[in-house]
Amino acid sequence: MNNTDTSTREKILAAATKEFMQKGFVDASMRQIAGKVGITATALYRHYKDKEAIFDAVVSPAVQAWENLCRAEEVRQTGTAREAGLDAMWGDNDQARRIVELIYKDFDAHKLLFCKSEGTKYEDYLHEVVTKVQTATLKFMKELEDKGILVNQVDEKEMHLILSAQYTAMLEMVNHDFSYEEALHYCGTVNTFFKEGWRKFLGF
Repeated sequence: MNNTDTSTREKILAAATKEFMQKGFVDASMRQIAGKVGITATALYRHYKDKEAIFDAVVSPAVQAWENLCRAEEVRQTGTAREAGLDAMWGDNDQARRIVELIYKDFDAHKLLFCKSEGTKYEDYLHEVVTKVQTATLKFMKELEDKGILVNQVDEKEMHLILSAQYTAMLEMVNHDFSYEEALHYCGTVNTFFKEGWRKFLGF
Protein backbone atom coordinates (compact mmCIF):
# COMPACT_ATOMS: atom_id res chain seq x y z
CA MET A 1 0.00 0.00 0.00
CA ASN A 2 1.49 3.35 -1.02
CA ASN A 3 1.45 6.57 0.99
CA THR A 4 -1.48 7.97 -0.98
CA ASP A 5 -3.61 4.90 -0.22
CA THR A 6 -2.63 5.09 3.45
CA SER A 7 -3.54 8.77 3.62
CA THR A 8 -6.88 8.16 1.91
CA ARG A 9 -7.73 5.32 4.29
CA GLU A 10 -6.92 7.52 7.27
CA LYS A 11 -9.24 10.20 5.90
CA ILE A 12 -11.96 7.61 5.29
CA LEU A 13 -11.76 6.33 8.87
CA ALA A 14 -11.81 9.86 10.29
CA ALA A 15 -14.86 10.75 8.18
CA ALA A 16 -16.55 7.45 8.98
CA THR A 17 -16.02 7.96 12.70
CA LYS A 18 -17.89 11.28 12.50
CA GLU A 19 -20.67 9.73 10.41
CA PHE A 20 -21.10 6.75 12.74
CA MET A 21 -21.01 8.98 15.82
CA GLN A 22 -23.75 11.20 14.41
CA LYS A 23 -26.04 8.52 12.99
CA GLY A 24 -25.01 5.14 14.35
CA PHE A 25 -24.06 2.27 12.08
CA VAL A 26 -27.49 1.52 10.61
CA ASP A 27 -28.24 5.05 9.43
CA ALA A 28 -24.70 5.97 8.37
CA SER A 29 -24.24 6.49 4.64
CA MET A 30 -21.33 5.30 2.51
CA ARG A 31 -22.11 8.13 0.10
CA GLN A 32 -21.89 10.67 2.91
CA ILE A 33 -18.59 9.21 4.09
CA ALA A 34 -17.19 9.41 0.56
CA GLY A 35 -18.40 12.99 0.22
CA LYS A 36 -16.66 14.02 3.44
CA VAL A 37 -13.41 12.55 2.13
CA GLY A 38 -13.84 14.15 -1.29
CA ILE A 39 -13.95 10.90 -3.26
CA THR A 40 -16.69 9.05 -5.12
CA ALA A 41 -18.63 6.17 -3.58
CA THR A 42 -17.02 3.90 -6.19
CA ALA A 43 -13.57 4.97 -5.01
CA LEU A 44 -14.59 4.34 -1.41
CA TYR A 45 -15.53 0.75 -2.24
CA ARG A 46 -12.06 0.20 -3.65
CA HIS A 47 -10.71 0.74 -0.13
CA TYR A 48 -13.44 -0.98 1.90
CA LYS A 49 -15.86 -3.57 0.58
CA ASP A 50 -18.82 -2.33 2.63
CA LYS A 51 -19.94 -0.20 5.56
CA GLU A 52 -19.31 -2.93 8.12
CA ALA A 53 -15.69 -3.27 6.96
CA ILE A 54 -15.20 0.43 7.67
CA PHE A 55 -16.87 0.14 11.08
CA ASP A 56 -14.68 -2.86 11.86
CA ALA A 57 -11.55 -0.88 10.98
CA VAL A 58 -12.63 1.99 13.24
CA VAL A 59 -13.45 -0.09 16.33
CA SER A 60 -10.96 -2.95 16.01
CA PRO A 61 -8.27 -1.16 18.09
CA ALA A 62 -10.80 -0.84 20.92
CA VAL A 63 -11.81 -4.49 20.59
CA GLN A 64 -8.17 -5.59 20.69
CA ALA A 65 -7.57 -3.39 23.72
CA TRP A 66 -10.41 -5.13 25.60
CA GLU A 67 -9.15 -8.57 24.58
CA ASN A 68 -5.72 -7.65 25.94
CA LEU A 69 -7.18 -6.18 29.12
CA CYS A 70 -9.27 -9.26 29.89
CA ARG A 71 -6.24 -11.52 29.53
CA ALA A 72 -3.92 -9.22 31.47
CA GLU A 73 -6.36 -8.64 34.33
CA GLU A 74 -7.01 -12.36 34.76
CA VAL A 75 -3.27 -12.94 35.12
CA ARG A 76 -2.70 -9.88 37.32
CA GLN A 77 -5.56 -10.44 39.75
CA THR A 78 -5.10 -14.19 40.16
CA GLY A 79 -1.36 -13.59 40.49
CA THR A 80 -2.00 -11.12 43.29
CA ALA A 81 -4.22 -13.66 45.05
CA ARG A 82 -1.63 -16.43 44.75
CA GLU A 83 1.30 -14.28 45.85
CA ALA A 84 -0.26 -12.02 48.48
CA GLY A 85 -3.55 -13.67 49.39
CA LEU A 86 -7.23 -13.09 48.69
CA ASP A 87 -7.46 -9.99 50.88
CA ALA A 88 -4.79 -8.34 48.76
CA MET A 89 -6.69 -9.23 45.60
CA TRP A 90 -9.92 -7.76 46.96
CA GLY A 91 -8.03 -4.69 48.18
CA ASP A 92 -6.64 -3.98 44.71
CA ASN A 93 -8.38 -0.96 43.16
CA ASP A 94 -6.28 -0.71 40.02
CA GLN A 95 -8.71 -2.34 37.61
CA ALA A 96 -11.11 0.62 37.49
CA ARG A 97 -8.24 2.95 36.59
CA ARG A 98 -7.01 0.55 33.91
CA ILE A 99 -10.46 0.43 32.32
CA VAL A 100 -10.77 4.21 32.29
CA GLU A 101 -7.30 4.65 30.80
CA LEU A 102 -8.04 2.06 28.12
CA ILE A 103 -11.25 3.81 27.09
CA TYR A 104 -9.91 7.34 27.11
CA LYS A 105 -6.93 6.48 24.93
CA ASP A 106 -9.41 6.10 22.06
CA PHE A 107 -12.73 7.38 23.36
CA ASP A 108 -14.54 7.66 20.01
CA ALA A 109 -13.79 4.05 19.08
CA HIS A 110 -15.18 2.89 22.42
CA LYS A 111 -18.24 5.10 22.04
CA LEU A 112 -18.92 3.48 18.68
CA LEU A 113 -18.22 -0.01 19.98
CA PHE A 114 -20.53 0.16 22.98
CA CYS A 115 -23.12 2.77 22.00
CA LYS A 116 -23.38 2.89 18.18
CA SER A 117 -22.80 -0.67 17.00
CA GLU A 118 -26.38 -1.89 16.54
CA GLY A 119 -26.57 -3.76 13.23
CA THR A 120 -22.95 -4.96 13.37
CA LYS A 121 -21.26 -8.06 14.76
CA TYR A 122 -20.29 -5.92 17.76
CA GLU A 123 -23.77 -5.06 18.97
CA ASP A 124 -23.48 -7.64 21.77
CA TYR A 125 -19.83 -6.99 22.52
CA LEU A 126 -20.49 -6.06 26.14
CA HIS A 127 -22.05 -9.51 26.58
CA GLU A 128 -18.85 -11.03 25.16
CA VAL A 129 -16.71 -9.08 27.62
CA VAL A 130 -18.91 -10.12 30.55
CA THR A 131 -18.76 -13.75 29.42
CA LYS A 132 -14.95 -13.64 29.35
CA VAL A 133 -14.84 -12.17 32.85
CA GLN A 134 -17.31 -14.76 34.11
CA THR A 135 -15.36 -17.64 32.58
CA ALA A 136 -12.14 -16.43 34.20
CA THR A 137 -13.87 -15.99 37.57
CA LEU A 138 -15.36 -19.48 37.52
CA LYS A 139 -11.98 -20.93 36.56
CA PHE A 140 -10.34 -19.19 39.52
CA MET A 141 -13.09 -20.34 41.87
CA LYS A 142 -12.46 -23.93 40.75
CA GLU A 143 -8.76 -23.43 41.51
CA LEU A 144 -9.61 -22.21 45.02
CA GLU A 145 -11.97 -25.15 45.59
CA ASP A 146 -9.25 -27.59 44.54
CA LYS A 147 -7.01 -26.03 47.21
CA GLY A 148 -9.68 -26.62 49.85
CA ILE A 149 -10.83 -23.01 50.11
CA LEU A 150 -14.56 -22.66 50.74
CA VAL A 151 -16.40 -20.81 47.97
CA ASN A 152 -20.10 -20.39 47.37
CA GLN A 153 -21.89 -22.45 44.75
CA VAL A 154 -23.20 -19.71 42.50
CA ASP A 155 -25.93 -19.61 39.90
CA GLU A 156 -24.13 -18.78 36.65
CA LYS A 157 -27.10 -16.85 35.29
CA GLU A 158 -27.16 -14.79 38.45
CA MET A 159 -23.43 -14.14 38.16
CA HIS A 160 -23.84 -13.02 34.55
CA LEU A 161 -26.66 -10.66 35.54
CA ILE A 162 -24.54 -9.00 38.25
CA LEU A 163 -21.48 -8.71 36.02
CA SER A 164 -23.62 -7.18 33.28
CA ALA A 165 -24.99 -4.64 35.75
CA GLN A 166 -21.47 -3.74 36.90
CA TYR A 167 -19.98 -3.27 33.44
CA THR A 168 -23.06 -1.45 32.16
CA ALA A 169 -22.74 0.96 35.08
CA MET A 170 -19.05 1.55 34.39
CA LEU A 171 -19.75 2.20 30.71
CA GLU A 172 -22.14 5.00 31.59
CA MET A 173 -19.01 7.16 31.48
CA VAL A 174 -18.92 6.51 27.72
CA ASN A 175 -22.65 6.87 27.17
CA HIS A 176 -22.72 10.24 28.94
CA ASP A 177 -19.34 11.58 27.74
CA PHE A 178 -17.80 11.99 31.18
CA SER A 179 -14.50 13.81 31.42
CA TYR A 180 -11.49 11.64 32.24
CA GLU A 181 -11.49 12.89 35.83
CA GLU A 182 -15.22 12.23 36.23
CA ALA A 183 -14.79 8.76 34.76
CA LEU A 184 -12.02 7.90 37.23
CA HIS A 185 -14.19 9.01 40.14
CA TYR A 186 -17.41 7.28 39.11
CA CYS A 187 -15.78 4.11 37.87
CA GLY A 188 -14.02 3.87 41.24
CA THR A 189 -17.34 4.38 43.00
CA VAL A 190 -18.97 1.58 40.98
CA ASN A 191 -16.02 -0.69 41.70
CA THR A 192 -16.24 -0.03 45.46
CA PHE A 193 -19.99 -0.63 45.49
CA PHE A 194 -19.84 -3.95 43.64
CA LYS A 195 -16.71 -5.29 45.33
CA GLU A 196 -18.37 -5.78 48.70
CA GLY A 197 -21.32 -7.48 47.05
CA TRP A 198 -19.02 -9.78 45.10
CA ARG A 199 -17.15 -10.90 48.22
CA LYS A 200 -20.41 -11.87 49.88
CA PHE A 201 -21.84 -13.48 46.75
CA LEU A 202 -18.72 -15.52 45.91
CA GLY A 203 -17.84 -16.36 49.51
CA PHE A 204 -14.06 -15.99 49.48
